Amino acid sequence: MVLFATVYTNANAQCSISGWKKFSQGETFSVALKEDGTLWMWGQNINGILGNGSGVTTIVQHPTQIGTDTDWTDISVGRWFVLAKKTNNDLYGWGDNQYGNLANGNNIDQYSPVLMQSNVSSFSAGYHHTMIVKNDGTMWGSGYNDWGCLGMGTSVGWYNTWQQESSLSTDWSKTSAGYYNSFGIKTNGTLWSTGTNIEGQTGTGAISGESTVFVQIGTDTNWSDVSCGVYHVLGLKTTGKLFGWGYSGHGRLGIVDAGAQYFRTPQAIESASNYKQIATSWDASAVIKSDNTLYAFGVNHGGITGGTAGNTNDLAPQQVGTDDDWKTLTLRVGGFHFGAVKDDTSIWAWGTDNLYQLGNGDGTTTNSNIPTQVTCVDDLGIDNNIKNEISLYPNPTKDVLNIVSSVDVEIISVVDINGRTVKHITSSDNIPQINISDLNSGVYFVKSYSNNGGVFTKKIVKQ
Repeated sequence: MVLFATVYTNANAQCSISGWKKFSQGETFSVALKEDGTLWMWGQNINGILGNGSGVTTIVQHPTQIGTDTDWTDISVGRWFVLAKKTNNDLYGWGDNQYGNLANGNNIDQYSPVLMQSNVSSFSAGYHHTMIVKNDGTMWGSGYNDWGCLGMGTSVGWYNTWQQESSLSTDWSKTSAGYYNSFGIKTNGTLWSTGTNIEGQTGTGAISGESTVFVQIGTDTNWSDVSCGVYHVLGLKTTGKLFGWGYSGHGRLGIVDAGAQYFRTPQAIESASNYKQIATSWDASAVIKSDNTLYAFGVNHGGITGGTAGNTNDLAPQQVGTDDDWKTLTLRVGGFHFGAVKDDTSIWAWGTDNLYQLGNGDGTTTNSNIPTQVTCVDDLGIDNNIKNEISLYPNPTKDVLNIVSSVDVEIISVVDINGRTVKHITSSDNIPQINISDLNSGVYFVKSYSNNGGVFTKKIVKQ
């Protein structure tokens, strides 16, 4: 039996809703980097993700700082472990280490950050393995290798020390670790892959099996990024054109009418060349277009594709909401939750929330199919003793919020997630609606005071 403790965090001087820079998600938790160089986590603190030296599994409902260091510059999250780099290019890791993915010579979980390697230029956490590119252009891996995903010429189950990829090349620019695959982009813009190929994930045209060494994907020299789920892969070119390969079932690749088939070489997802960021989860995908709008596709676990229950099978990428101020997608998408940072440095998440991995302040483990803002507190601790007498709609809304009440509402306040009142309306009669078109997009709480002394609090989303 696994025992869970619950940690309830309160608003404090350290936690704030802005200043976020990068976001990465594990299976059941989230980790984010702030512009001030601090690291934060929320969700399931399993295998020491909080980095405080304890291996006790807890639930962290809101962003909680990992240590006190202020010189972190980049992050990448695996299934249950975290990688983070400092300003001096030292790479640290902590959390799950069952396959030696922390490259420290053992298979023991680490409950606080440990130095893994110096002089790191690029790094990526896979499901159970780690890939890095050093400043000298060489590529190395550690951890799970059963499908050859370290690219060093074997399919030995795992290695707990660094292993150099077999070609010993010195012109690697970027690496990306998937679930049972790894990818690399060279300084000349070519794309290479290794690992499992059962569903065509290597993208090389091979029809089955695995590759234990890095093989070039096609001959193109303009690849800029790649992201790998379990069975599918997305690739982005410098032109903004989006490609996908691997298993297309349940709309993972966003190719209209593709059905459930295996694409063993990169396929253009759309004719347009207007994409700038990509991310994959277990069996879904998210992208940001050049106009800063957000799209998702694939299996809709917990609402991660922004739709209703089911999936977006055989459909093109579907827009999530209507906002056009998305800046940065999660570097790695969680198992069944997505996230992104906006231009105003606020951070948002949606999808499965069974372990508070959304951090959205509703105080419940409720899934969401719309982006919800990560907050520092819950619903402000206000009484809800007339919750069955008042309803608000539509929610989310861009402008007017309608109010239907069986009691006389005398006062309405709209409060932001920091507890500041941004609107205050009084009336001797029933208040039928409130105009919030002048408010910034985000999460708010509507507090309604009735003439019988009741107080009702409802979370709303302003689009």
